Amino acid sequence: MRKLLPLVFPALCAAAWLAIRTAPARAAAADVAELLPGIPVEQLTPPQRQTLAQVARDEYCYCGCPHTLAQCLATHRECRHAPRMAQLAARLAGTGMPAAEIAKQLSAYYSSFEKGRRARLDLAAFGPPQGAEKAPVALVEFSDFTCPYCQLLKPVLDDFVKGHASRLRLYYKPFPIQAHPRAAEAALAGEWARDAGLFWKMYDALFAHPHELSDEDLADRAREIGGDPTALRAALQSGKLKARIAASQAEGRAAGMLGTPTLYFNGRRYVLADMSPSGLEFTLEDEEEWTRNGGWARD
Repeated sequence: MRKLLPLVFPALCAAAWLAIRTAPARAAAADVAELLPGIPVEQLTPPQRQTLAQVARDEYCYCGCPHTLAQCLATHRECRHAPRMAQLAARLAGTGMPAAEIAKQLSAYYSSFEKGRRARLDLAAFGPPQGAEKAPVALVEFSDFTCPYCQLLKPVLDDFVKGHASRLRLYYKPFPIQAHPRAAEAALAGEWARDAGLFWKMYDALFAHPHELSDEDLADRAREIGGDPTALRAALQSGKLKARIAASQAEGRAAGMLGTPTLYFNGRRYVLADMSPSGLEFTLEDEEEWTRNGGWARD
């Protein structure tokens, strides 16, 4: 036995040290459900739960009360905002984002609702929208028909607008990327179709054929949607349409966009990377509350 002790003792010490080091993570994983009652955390790993617990203890609820998120959930039970903030924090934690970055994302998201941070975007020159023309929320997409990320977002936005047609209206604003071959010509075809009253048909056609953008291809798209291919060929040289697109690009840069696609809800840049249906639903609900009340509703 004495001969074994020199071998066993270091191993026992190492195991004890590991248990001590991992105890906070295991404790956080165990108590985050109690810390954030009603917030689904089952899908989070133990480290992600630890991160979420740290955020809940450190960050203050956006409703404006003098409580951290965890305190607000525990003592300010009538607050409708703390559970929503906790849901968003949990979603961010689930991406593996560290606590410091989650804090930055939360701050950027909630501060983006402030009036002084909203862009004034030209909608009149870029109608008609999808959805109800008098819907209270104007959703603007700066996009490039040749951008692969815009192509991925299109079916999501199509379904989202159809499912919320009375609540929002979608405007497409061109932002062709200079480095993308034929992006400028695709944007010109879109603006020609807008003037011809055929924009959304051309929008579908261009996204359906992202690699068929020669002059002849674009003329074929015009013919397919019931337009005049000769008029489209002339439009590819139109200084008026080029100026409109350049103005849209300048407006996007001034509004703080960093790439395509970028979304704006009533002039508020959507700063989160989550453009899933649930993410868009979440931010639409927030925008509707802000619009109805001229700010966050009082609890």
